[in-house]
Amino acid sequence: MRAPRPRLRRHLVRIGLLAALAGAFVVPMSPAARADEPAPEDEGGASLYRQLLQLLEAGRYPEAARLAERAAKLLEDAPDDNGHLPFLIGTTFTLYGDYARAEPIFVRLLGAQDPREPNPAVYESLGRIRLALGDVEGAAPLLQRALAIAEERFSRESPYAIGAVEALAALHRRRGERRRAEELLRDLESRVRVASSISRDVLGLPALRRGELALDRGEPEVAEPLLKAALAGAEESLEENHIQRAPYLHARGLLLGRRGDFAAAEAELGRALVLREAVLLPDHPDIARTLRDLGDMYVAEGRIEDAVRVRARAADLADHAARVHLARGSEEQKRAHAALLQEDTDALVSLHVQVAPKNRAAARLALTGILRRKGIVLDAVAGSLSALRQSLDPAGRALFDERAQVDARLSAAVSRGPIDVPPAEHLAELEALERRRRDLDARLSALPRAAPDAGADALLSLEDVQRAIPAGAALVELVVYRPYDPSGPPVRPTWGAPRLAAYVLRREGEIASVDLGNAEGIEEVAAGLLRDLATPRRDPRPAARYLDSLVTEPLRGLLGDTHWILLSPDGALNLVPFAALVDAQGTSLVRHTSFTYLTSGRELIRLAKPPSEAREAPLVVVDPAFGARGEGAASGAGRGARSADMTRMRFSPLPATRSEGAAVKRMLPGARLLEGTAATEEALLAARGPLVLHVATHGFFLPDQHAAGERDEGQRGGERAAFASENPLLRAGLALFGANGRRSVTDAADGVLTALEISGLDLRGTRLVVLSACETGVGEALRGEGVFGLRRALAMAGAETQVMSLWQVDDEATSELMTAYYAGLAAGGGRSEALRAAQLAVREKHSHPYYWASFIVSGNGAALDGRRAPPHFEIARGPRGCACGAAGAPSEGGTSLVALAAGALALAGRRRRRAWHVH
Repeated sequence: MRAPRPRLRRHLVRIGLLAALAGAFVVPMSPAARADEPAPEDEGGASLYRQLLQLLEAGRYPEAARLAERAAKLLEDAPDDNGHLPFLIGTTFTLYGDYARAEPIFVRLLGAQDPREPNPAVYESLGRIRLALGDVEGAAPLLQRALAIAEERFSRESPYAIGAVEALAALHRRRGERRRAEELLRDLESRVRVASSISRDVLGLPALRRGELALDRGEPEVAEPLLKAALAGAEESLEENHIQRAPYLHARGLLLGRRGDFAAAEAELGRALVLREAVLLPDHPDIARTLRDLGDMYVAEGRIEDAVRVRARAADLADHAARVHLARGSEEQKRAHAALLQEDTDALVSLHVQVAPKNRAAARLALTGILRRKGIVLDAVAGSLSALRQSLDPAGRALFDERAQVDARLSAAVSRGPIDVPPAEHLAELEALERRRRDLDARLSALPRAAPDAGADALLSLEDVQRAIPAGAALVELVVYRPYDPSGPPVRPTWGAPRLAAYVLRREGEIASVDLGNAEGIEEVAAGLLRDLATPRRDPRPAARYLDSLVTEPLRGLLGDTHWILLSPDGALNLVPFAALVDAQGTSLVRHTSFTYLTSGRELIRLAKPPSEAREAPLVVVDPAFGARGEGAASGAGRGARSADMTRMRFSPLPATRSEGAAVKRMLPGARLLEGTAATEEALLAARGPLVLHVATHGFFLPDQHAAGERDEGQRGGERAAFASENPLLRAGLALFGANGRRSVTDAADGVLTALEISGLDLRGTRLVVLSACETGVGEALRGEGVFGLRRALAMAGAETQVMSLWQVDDEATSELMTAYYAGLAAGGGRSEALRAAQLAVREKHSHPYYWASFIVSGNGAALDGRRAPPHFEIARGPRGCACGAAGAPSEGGTSLVALAAGALALAGRRRRRAWHVH
């Protein structure tokens, strides 16, 4: 792009948030040209450029966006060689709010620019889009680079530098780093003061931003004079109905609301809303933000019905936009955008639970938000992968295959560590591979049909989910939320410590809900219970009873006589086997309650559809030949534990798992059995939708070595910043042939199949994956997003149901459990109910939950042929906890399934007890 003309650089500071961007390339207008009288519409690039510029100056964004579409099509046939028109097209889409069209344009301009003359405006434009979509960490280097280039190539007072400083201040404000934002805004003020040919409204921009920041701090007395001065400048230089007046009106409305003048505040926010709705994309974030702030004001006034109404509309707009933005970009960018939704979901739950717990509309709004947004990143990634696999042309397939190769190289590099290279060089290789993977993700997401087009479909409703809930079952949504007070002390929105709430939804009837208390305290109790469950010599009953009293006992009052629970946990509760909890009568919940785990209740809609056809026979992988343990063998692992200390990444042989594999193969007609040297990484990667995948080997999950102690929930984005330090999908995996020597059949494979590689498997049509190994259900549990580890990887790969473990399991008990489980499946039992029956059978022999409670079912609990399989209980709990036979008495089918599991267990018990060690 050519260097801008001086007159042109002065122009665009009038175009608002992207001040100093598009104006860098303005073509001078003739004296007779007026913004409200566009030039004749010929198809020449220069004419389109002038027309776009005039429309933007007039604030006529919808017309400009339509013209930009036509200009973009023209450029496909006649590319612009200087980048001026593409830049203005991208700016038009950005101002309108069509980020999905704008971002690719700036990415292309960034890649095509002359490295000797980088353009700061391109960096800033892309950075602002990333910031608007919630990707703060992705925006930061772009905006910093924009400022550095602007000051080096132009001057501190250039429109480029002014725009970059203003954007960086917005970034730090978003992070909650108000002191740094204030410093930047004062710097901005000094730059604007000495800049030449700056319009009055731009002179007031620093005061506007400082006033907004003062409101964030709860200092309306500081904000008032700043906003008054800023608004005076805008009124002088902008027409009354110009869109660029909206930010000033919005800020003044917030100030009046904090002062308690609600009528005036509503009027100003209403004016800002009218201006924005007239010219911005319908789901523009500024419209949603205005509606949310109106809702906050209504809450302060006690107008709950009005608050729910405008909050519901804002949520719909945000969810419409999310469907577009989550269909593109890398997984990191998807998570960043989901973080914006998480804040809004917290506010919706708070409106119901904290402000209006008896309001039916508030309850529906909160649960609708949870159902639409919980696990939304997993759905977006899995949906994109599935669509990619079905729609790629040869060029797209090449990209997809290259990404799989990058995943393999990245996994091997992490597994093998630095070999014959300095650690710094090894780290550089990892960073280069990560960058390459992100680049491939971006290119794949930009391909046609790279993600399912859901834009035209209606948003999910409560009724959609209710219709998918089986009769006799109840969906329980657990949600960790941060209480939001829109007018908390002193006079600003405040966020409280995380709390846990529960919502219960049945096929028919109203929502039931309960606030369960401080989430951190509950999660601490859960962590203590897991330690007791994973250690046979400890008594887990006190902790199991305590956690039940905190979580499931309050729920039983809402559930009544319903004992079939479709459970969507949140945060650390994803790692709790609820069947092992103990009720007030001292009975384990496994006796009278069936649990199937879901990432979100939204998952029920997909699971209610006819299952995909399996493309291969069942695959059973057991007893891989890991190779010699060598000098680096890990020590200290317990006897009979299927896991490994991955700090040394060495594994002991598992010859006893061969009998488990033989038993499973007998119960799965046509199953293919791989063991020893045939149990390879390559064989698993080559699988294409086997009906069942059963793997008995060493599993692992490593804690984040870099982020321990670094998380700060009080700072926005702190959880995800910690998440980014180490990819959890590289810290979980399975050991296969050659794992000890880090060599498999081919040099590219290392014998360690990480969750990252598993996420690239094609398991569409796979009804069930059983990982008969240690800690295969464990991972990085983040609120609202589920568990990042093998569980997530298999869902991304397309597996319908996963059976996984939560701690280091006992070898003998696990074999007994699996034999009984597959016997139940072979008899037509459900994937959830067959496991519960097997657990009851093993429990009769090994009473400690360590032996029977580790495995959970996540996904579809139906039988393998898709039939729903309701649970059948040997005891029915009466209203006083007694064992009554009235409601839910055992049917013949239920009794026979438990008996079948017990019979299979008896057969398994005749085998010689086996034990093995992990070194």
